[in-house]
Amino acid sequence: MSFFYKPVDKEIYGIALPAFAGFIAFILFDITDVFWIGKAGTDAVAGCSSGGFLAWLIFAAMNITTVGENSLIAQSFGAGNRKKARRIAHEAVWLSLAAAAIIAAVIFASSGFIFRFMGLEPATMANASVYINTFLLFYPFYYISQVFTNVFNAYSDTKTNVAILAASVVVNMILDPVLILGYGTGYAMGVRGAVIASGIAEIFGLALQFVYLRRRGYIAPLKVLVRIPRLANSRQMLSIGLPAGCTAVVWSFVYPLMTPIISRFGMEPIAAIRVCFTCEDFPYDVGMGFSIAMAALVGQSYGRGDYAHVKEIVRRGCQLLTLWLIPIVSCFIFIPATLAGLLNPDPGVVRHAADYLFIVGLGELFLGWELLFQGSLNGLGLSKSYMYISLPLTLGRLPIAYFLAITMGFGTKGIWATVSATTALKGIFLCLTFFRGSAVEKKLSGIKGETARLTTEGISSVPEDKPDEDDAVADNMISWQREHKSKNQGDKL
Repeated sequence: MSFFYKPVDKEIYGIALPAFAGFIAFILFDITDVFWIGKAGTDAVAGCSSGGFLAWLIFAAMNITTVGENSLIAQSFGAGNRKKARRIAHEAVWLSLAAAAIIAAVIFASSGFIFRFMGLEPATMANASVYINTFLLFYPFYYISQVFTNVFNAYSDTKTNVAILAASVVVNMILDPVLILGYGTGYAMGVRGAVIASGIAEIFGLALQFVYLRRRGYIAPLKVLVRIPRLANSRQMLSIGLPAGCTAVVWSFVYPLMTPIISRFGMEPIAAIRVCFTCEDFPYDVGMGFSIAMAALVGQSYGRGDYAHVKEIVRRGCQLLTLWLIPIVSCFIFIPATLAGLLNPDPGVVRHAADYLFIVGLGELFLGWELLFQGSLNGLGLSKSYMYISLPLTLGRLPIAYFLAITMGFGTKGIWATVSATTALKGIFLCLTFFRGSAVEKKLSGIKGETARLTTEGISSVPEDKPDEDDAVADNMISWQREHKSKNQGDKL
């Protein structure tokens, strides 16, 4: 059989490619906001960028509940226990609302201090405060939307969610000029309008998500969701999600903490970072697409007790991701100045950006590996395994970058080398952890007993666990998918 195509590829691509398209839609959200807010002035743009940093951290914190939710739903679905999967989604909604309230309260109380620590000018700080305070009003909707997104992902139904996200982008595009600049109303809201436009678009998408999740029988009816559930799975959900959330938040913090080191060499390297992050969006989003695919497929395979398929899925996913990333890495290494020049014409910025892309490009392949194996370990519920690797290497960037850039005198190239080397080490160590680690082997060696527990847990103790309308809907969906797949295979033959 050809190395470039194997039967399992269809399973992987069926989740990874729509998920990747979803991340592109997120980029379109940002591009739309940046375009229209740019017309409101420099202070407005700077305020959105500064407030966006905090929003980035807040989104990373969502992993506290959503990663565990995704893992447990995928495992339950793979075991054929859709009742348990719906109960987990129900618990995830309420657990996430509680987490959203706590996180919003902490950010609201500390945002002023954080903005002062960043050294923002008064006008920029005012706009940043407007941005983040308005964003916090919509934060519960963003959080529940991510909960619903992970339900789709756990069932391998990423296509539906991408279509919903695309519709939300269109709504955002329509609302931005109206609310930011006052087109058609004469009432320009500036930064607040940008956040409100995105928030309304998010609520619109959330409503569509609920409708389609109910049609497919993936979640309970609204009258059930609004009741506080028995939190039987929440401890396990948090045991998976807290390490993942901690890893994501620390990773989000590192570049801002490295900014004082980078700024010693002027503003050109800072500007270059923005250019390079834009270039890195594509390999990062490809890696995230495969990560989502691994989390779903590994979780489902684990749930149904298919030990061999777990390893096969991840091994093949790593091969496919590598094939996708080689051309991108080659561009970073061989034509970095050309890529940077497309995004910024300033010679100084291009020079620093070219250095970054070349040096980081040497380890960029392993960024994809890092994301893929994080998703694979999430599917098994082993998020602690990658936290123990990622946290020391991520935090270690700060002293190592200072030593190489300042003490040893390598300048910004020392900083970029630190990023590249730590990224490569994380990717390699996570690969070894998955294929050679004792935690994974122990988890998979007990797969039969765990599968039996996932399949039967709660059925005898919860009276309502009988075949119901939702089970019928889900059965019909699965039957249709199997028939559709058989038809496609027949057409090929």
